[in-house]
Amino acid sequence: MTLYTKLGDDLDTIVKSFATNPAVTERQKQIWRQAGKKKAITHGMFGYDHEKALAFDDGTTVGSTKTNNARRFWDYAEGHAFPPTEDVARFCLFMHLDLYRTLALILKAEWERFFAHDMNDWKANNGANLTDILFGADPHSLRGALAGFEPQGDRLLALLKELVSRHTPFSTQSANGGIPFLEGHTPSTFEFLVKEMIMGRYHFYATESAELAHFTAHVRKEFALLVEGTGEQQRVFSLEKARWVALRQELEDIYLLIENQRLKNAHTQREWLIAFGKEQIAYVEAFLDHARSDKRLNLKRANPGWTLQDIEQRLEEEEMEGQLELSRLRTDTALAPHLMRRPGEDNGGEGADPTRYIKECKTVLRKIRRLLHPDRLMHHPSYKHFTDGQRERLQELLLSALDIRPDELGYPEGYLLHDMRSLEGLKNALSRIETILGNPGVDTDERLMIEGETLPRKLEWLRRENRILEDEILAAKAELQALLEDEDTTEKRVILDNPADHGRIKATFRADTQKKRQEIERLKAELNALLNRNRRTYDPEPPL
Repeated sequence: MTLYTKLGDDLDTIVKSFATNPAVTERQKQIWRQAGKKKAITHGMFGYDHEKALAFDDGTTVGSTKTNNARRFWDYAEGHAFPPTEDVARFCLFMHLDLYRTLALILKAEWERFFAHDMNDWKANNGANLTDILFGADPHSLRGALAGFEPQGDRLLALLKELVSRHTPFSTQSANGGIPFLEGHTPSTFEFLVKEMIMGRYHFYATESAELAHFTAHVRKEFALLVEGTGEQQRVFSLEKARWVALRQELEDIYLLIENQRLKNAHTQREWLIAFGKEQIAYVEAFLDHARSDKRLNLKRANPGWTLQDIEQRLEEEEMEGQLELSRLRTDTALAPHLMRRPGEDNGGEGADPTRYIKECKTVLRKIRRLLHPDRLMHHPSYKHFTDGQRERLQELLLSALDIRPDELGYPEGYLLHDMRSLEGLKNALSRIETILGNPGVDTDERLMIEGETLPRKLEWLRRENRILEDEILAAKAELQALLEDEDTTEKRVILDNPADHGRIKATFRADTQKKRQEIERLKAELNALLNRNRRTYDPEPPL
């Protein structure tokens, strides 16, 4: 979820800038000026019946509601009142804001009403806190709401045209009758501007934010190219760009879901080791010993003349991976009980702004995934220096860097980091990947900009990127599905959620281990018999 700034906070920021706003007229400064401790503009002045109500030169007031109701625009608890769209638009003109900041505020006003009232059935003085509604949405619900949020661009454009023609001084209008405030936008380009701002969630940011300023500069530059194209080029470009933004957002959301599911599976594994780690270690030891004994016997059968030394030499190389797995299991089992943090021991994300935290996690994940994607990896500066053998294992090594580390586990339920990957853990994973590639510190995050100096070049770039994104989404969905349907994790979760069965599971572990041990003795006896034919006795290890 993108960082969200409430409309009331935005309005306050703009009001505070009144005295320093170079566009404010002398007449405005004379009427609304700070006197001692009295503010130049107060919340009450948004009401039409206030003695110093905000108004234009022709006497038209900014607000259309009474003072008591206008003050409730800033109440984000139970008593909030949603400001009319026209009031927000008139306020923006009164404060001489440009088109893009005005549109962001209008969309924010309509979004708060849509999301709280239409989507969540919020009503004033009904026991629900509006702030909780606006900030408590999960990413899935938010995406669904944004998909259904469709303010009519033609309605907003007509409103702005009417208000600008009525309240913008004639001296600021161009000689050909055009209105600079609208910056040459036609109904079709304005409609897409509205959609683009919503898709990029720019109406969530503060109006004075760097993100909105960056978006404004980019749109102005792109618009200059767009107006030079044909109507068909404009239509196709708008469609492809809309797909591009939507695909990027969908991919980022899936990547975050993957990492959070990976963390959830790791929690299950930790709980499993606490409950059954001792029994599992004993079974794995017996399993590996059985496999070792079986291989020794089969090698002797296939090579009657081999000595025990010949057999052990052959097995030494093959058994390394199994021993490493057993070593990791022992370490993880030993650590598991000590990873459970007590409330207050570590904040676990408490106090962090969840929206900002998720945004930063998505930024790091986007960098990681661009490095991991095979097609993009081939163009990495370091790729050409790897041998064919290294390239075969490179993807596996890079993916292993995303493994959950012990310090990311153990946060109690209710803590932010219990349910999602830690930002620090993701940053560490990025660092490990950059180290493997031998090119640390390279900025792999591309800007949300469309490449190309001409409209046809931009269209070509968009089509190519959209194909790549579609492939990445399919792969990401398959990866997420595999994590969700992991049979081992699912089976462990079912067992863990039924404590009454734990005794039976431990008994099964012990019985299976005992069977393996008995089979091992049989295999050793058979091998000894074969070795005795060469007058050699096999018992290389002390009795278990």
